[in-house]
Amino acid sequence: MGKKNFSYKGYDLVRKDDEIYYGNMSGEYVSKIDVVSSREFKDIEVADKVKVQLLPTDTENFDLAKMKSATRDSLYEALEIAHTWLGKANE
Repeated sequence: MGKKNFSYKGYDLVRKDDEIYYGNMSGEYVSKIDVVSSREFKDIEVADKVKVQLLPTDTENFDLAKMKSATRDSLYEALEIAHTWLGKANE
């Protein structure tokens, strides 16, 4: 069976340990989400503090004014803000 790719609202999600990259690497920007802390909820580990950043895919030529960073209380909130930022940055 092949590897399953995950996405959220049309953008790819790639996870390695507590780091999640959200977006399209062929776009100008991608979001990096770091799980800072988590807690157990009904036998499942749930992120309860996450840091989200908007990063350029081209690290040499980028608009510093578009760089953003925030901390949120859930992965859902982080994905929502990352989605908004990516939509505006990649226009």
